[in-house]
Amino acid sequence: MERLTDMTVTTFTNVLASDAPAPGGGSVAALFGACGAALGVMTTNLTVGKKKYADLWEHAELMNKQGQPLIPAFLEAVEADTLAFNRLMDAMHLPKDTDEQKAVRSAAMQEATKEAVQMPFHTLELCAETVALLESLTGKINPNCASDLGVGAAAVEAAARGAWLNININLLSIKDAAYVNDTFTRAQAIYRDVTERAARTFAAIEKECLPVCNQIEG
Repeated sequence: MERLTDMTVTTFTNVLASDAPAPGGGSVAALFGACGAALGVMTTNLTVGKKKYADLWEHAELMNKQGQPLIPAFLEAVEADTLAFNRLMDAMHLPKDTDEQKAVRSAAMQEATKEAVQMPFHTLELCAETVALLESLTGKINPNCASDLGVGAAAVEAAARGAWLNININLLSIKDAAYVNDTFTRAQAIYRDVTERAARTFAAIEKECLPVCNQIEG
């Protein structure tokens, strides 16, 4: 099958809209993350080299180096999330005619479900790295692309929310209570931090970088 990230946007959205169960929300969450990271990197590229913003170059270059690897990492998560779901479906289709087969199938499903949890958990971790980058760029980039940074923050927030939902819906099927409690606790902490920082970043851009918004508020 063609890699999701090699598809055209039209093909990807057509597959997404079809009755195929995957790709789904997990892969889309990772794609949102990739877009958020890419927009952050874009703003650094539109800052470095502009003489008017020479005092911002050093920080922008550093954030550019930190942001570049996040894009392919998110894109790999787009693929990995769908592959994890497909493995879960394969486990569900294992034979269950005998007690032995039922036991094998149950164990395979539990293992596959844990993998289906780890994929969006990884996306959530990438969101944490990305939102830190976007937040650090607020007010320190070419102001002409402030709105792009704001869209990046919104995209990363959406990515984190999507990953959070996918973590939780899969945790519902896991019987290992210790694993569920530990994973939920760690994911919740990351999720809260990312969404709060993303919302704070968006609000800062809206308030300080977009004068039209200030006029409306006034």
